[in-house]
Amino acid sequence: MMNALVPNYIEAISRQEKEPCATLEERIHALELARKASVPSVLEEDWRKTDPNGFPWDQIESVDSDQTSRQIQLKSFEGIQTLEPQGKDAGLVHDMLMISGDDYDAKFLYYHKALSRDAACLRVPKNFSGSPAELIQNASGPGLASFTTIIVVESGSEATLYDRWESFDVSPVVVGRTVIRVADGAKLTYIQEDSFSKTASIYRRARIQLARDSTLNWISMTSGAAWHVARLEVDMQESGSEAHLYGLYAGAGDSLADHRTLQYHAAPRTVSNLLFKALLAGRARSVYQGLIEVPKEAQKTDAYQKCRNLLLDHGTHADAIPKLEIIADDVRCSHGASMGTVNADQLFYLQSRGLTKRQAISAIATGFAEEVIRQLPIESVQERWRDVVRNTILSSVG
Repeated sequence: MMNALVPNYIEAISRQEKEPCATLEERIHALELARKASVPSVLEEDWRKTDPNGFPWDQIESVDSDQTSRQIQLKSFEGIQTLEPQGKDAGLVHDMLMISGDDYDAKFLYYHKALSRDAACLRVPKNFSGSPAELIQNASGPGLASFTTIIVVESGSEATLYDRWESFDVSPVVVGRTVIRVADGAKLTYIQEDSFSKTASIYRRARIQLARDSTLNWISMTSGAAWHVARLEVDMQESGSEAHLYGLYAGAGDSLADHRTLQYHAAPRTVSNLLFKALLAGRARSVYQGLIEVPKEAQKTDAYQKCRNLLLDHGTHADAIPKLEIIADDVRCSHGASMGTVNADQLFYLQSRGLTKRQAISAIATGFAEEVIRQLPIESVQERWRDVVRNTILSSVG
């Protein structure tokens, strides 16, 4: 339902923001486009497994300038700078947040542009090297909980950034965007975590562009929500770039998460490896759709994609849809997918060593998740994620 007070809300947040990513006029125009845009169609390939009408569109405009709020906490950010979206970095930020008119998810993105506030806009300066930085973003109140992370990593830098999005509302409606550019010879380890209630509805879009000889390590955690769609696009634009992607979804109850990934090799001699794992309990459901795309000019590409699903209960369900679109003829590309329950032989072995059945299941499921968790370079985050995994296992009916 359209809210006539929303333009007033947009005016209010435009006055409050010091460095907005969009002008008042751009926000009003984005609101018009969001209202006109169609809900994504189930005829689109990406939406065949998840109903786009499951997102609470009728709640997204229920905003209030006095109650809808955003907070950002920074830790260990010494040496990391902020971008100026309305100053010297205006053109850069505009290009990074551009929305394609033929994007079938544009309705989400236009609403995000219209109603988002307090973006985290960061620049890692040239030849930077420092301690892992932590960014905690919180949203609360009625209407859209928006999150925006924009990162530019300049040449020769090496940085680790932990970015957690959270809301303590009972049923937040969330749309978030992450856009990252990694320059020549730079290396970024980016840790992304969602921390929302199990009744949340979330749409998340991320796009990363990698320049010559740059490296991305992306590690993400998704905990259970009522409706969660996440789309990650990694564009290896120049030779020598590498992307190493790790994802973990720990779902319980009636949670649903649909993850879509694109490993796009635009240049020759690029590398990507992806491992996505889903640990499911109760009646949780996972959808994974992954594409490796290699055009003709991207010779000597090396790409791999693996999706593994562990189903702890009979009521769970997983879909894994890996795809390859390869035009180049001198490449090494492959994918794999697996799904199953706890291995009976492993279960028998652990029980024969004195563990109860519940303890044995817990040990197997914990080991399943550790392959992703051990990629984390921050011990405190490792423990947070292990807690999520433990709670998922405990919720299993066995």
